[in-house]
Amino acid sequence: MTSELTAHEVVLPGLEELRVEVGAPADWEISVVEDPPFFLAQMPQALAGPFADNLIVNIERLGDDAPADLEELQGLIYAQAFASVPDFYAVDDRPHEVDGRPGWFRASLQTAPPGITAVNRQVFTLRGDLLVTLSLTTMAFRDPEASELFDALMDSCRILSTTEED
Repeated sequence: MTSELTAHEVVLPGLEELRVEVGAPADWEISVVEDPPFFLAQMPQALAGPFADNLIVNIERLGDDAPADLEELQGLIYAQAFASVPDFYAVDDRPHEVDGRPGWFRASLQTAPPGITAVNRQVFTLRGDLLVTLSLTTMAFRDPEASELFDALMDSCRILSTTEED
């Protein structure tokens, strides 16, 4: 897949009190999508062909009615995925440390209508009322390389707050 990561700092509009530092493959294309805001790194089409892998980093402020407990919150996210993603299969779902703090890991398989199967590896963590999600979506036929990439991404991930001592 790639052996070199380039560091990126993710700060989303309106949520400047939190930033995520994460590595992305040096040869991937980088952008920040504006509405809704999220960081996107994706394999260029010249390398990927019609099946581009991607990394999404999202930071979102939770509403007052959202659970403050990470396990309860991820359960709601899990139920939402089953309800809204066609052909969703969870293959791993467990607590997972994210930058030295409690987090949650989920790996799932999803099949798009043309019959292409993707693997989605996600981690979630809470920082106050902010939910940080990192999601690596890859094609199933690249899974061994994607597992190594996910581990490297997690090793590179730092979540930094201007409102709390880290």
